[in-house]
Amino acid sequence: MIGQIKESGPIPTFMVLKILLLLSILATVNLASAAPGQDKAAEVPEPPYDVPPKPLKRVDPVYPYNQARAAVEGAVTVLLEITTEGQVRNVYVVKSNNPAFERPAIDAVRAWKFTPGLKDGHPVNVTAQQKIVFSMRGSDQAGGFWRIAKGKNHSSLPPKLRWDEAPQPARTAFPVYPLAALEGKVDGRTLINFIVGPTGRVVEAKVIQATTPEMGLASLAMIEAWYFTPPKKKDGTPVFAALSLEHEFKVSGEGDVPVTFSARDILMILKNHPEKIIAATELDQPLKPISQRPPIYPLALSKAGPRGSAVIEFFIDSEGDAQLPKIVSGSAPEFGYAAAQAVAAWRFEPPKKKGKPVTTQARVPIEFKVEPANATVEAKP
Repeated sequence: MIGQIKESGPIPTFMVLKILLLLSILATVNLASAAPGQDKAAEVPEPPYDVPPKPLKRVDPVYPYNQARAAVEGAVTVLLEITTEGQVRNVYVVKSNNPAFERPAIDAVRAWKFTPGLKDGHPVNVTAQQKIVFSMRGSDQAGGFWRIAKGKNHSSLPPKLRWDEAPQPARTAFPVYPLAALEGKVDGRTLINFIVGPTGRVVEAKVIQATTPEMGLASLAMIEAWYFTPPKKKDGTPVFAALSLEHEFKVSGEGDVPVTFSARDILMILKNHPEKIIAATELDQPLKPISQRPPIYPLALSKAGPRGSAVIEFFIDSEGDAQLPKIVSGSAPEFGYAAAQAVAAWRFEPPKKKGKPVTTQARVPIEFKVEPANATVEAKP
């Protein structure tokens, strides 16, 4: 099934999401620079070097089974650091047109090996970007997943909302299913309206319909983590686009919001055998993060520009994936959901006790602040 983005209403109206692979990889690492693109998180300065790292070992990503069966293609760009030992660390996604491909991309790149970059004959850490394309056609460009069409009343919209070249999602994310709703087996639906600006950023978003307020806030935090190619007129002039996005929350995982097998297992453990969740103090080694995408400052609060904070409690399954983030506290609800949205994508080295992978629980404080020109955050696990 192709994802549909719909234009609706005169102002602001908005997208309907329904989640719908041989593999092609762009295996050359761009070591010239870690181009910042449109994501503040990607603006990582690259240390100087005389000799760039050279790949010694590459591991192909695993094509997600459900995406392969549905003939869905994808493209993921990750930011990575190559250490002085030639190891890859701190890999996280800066662009993705489908979240289903993000974890396979991260897993593959983390297994790569390099000769280290050199400066004055000494090994140095090097930051790089890597694009991985999942394509059934064997090409280096993934086919389009999203179908964006003009609404019937497009010509009646204000000139600034009339586009000829549709915006295309360049980075997407799934909303986080609120933990209380999962535990209470509450299904639901949300409809949000949002506006994509001339830079491709979401500049305004509003909940139109939500079964619960928590689902609405989760959907807002999700869309604020997206960015798009800029909508344009025929002459290339960037404009705005008003879109709508609908999500179906189903505890079974059959809706638009994923509920992983691991998350379901943890919910069962919490219900029947909570003692099986291992305390972090009992692990063989302290938790070691391998991928931590920073949160996005909430749009609703960016104009006021307050500092903010949130505390998120979450589980880390036996594979190292963050699961079931819960807002313990937040200086504003929006900060809590923005933090939970980010934490849901974090990954760690698999936690172990006596050498065996286990599930553990962690708590992280996250601080938000607004800089003069941009809304940014500082995450301090």
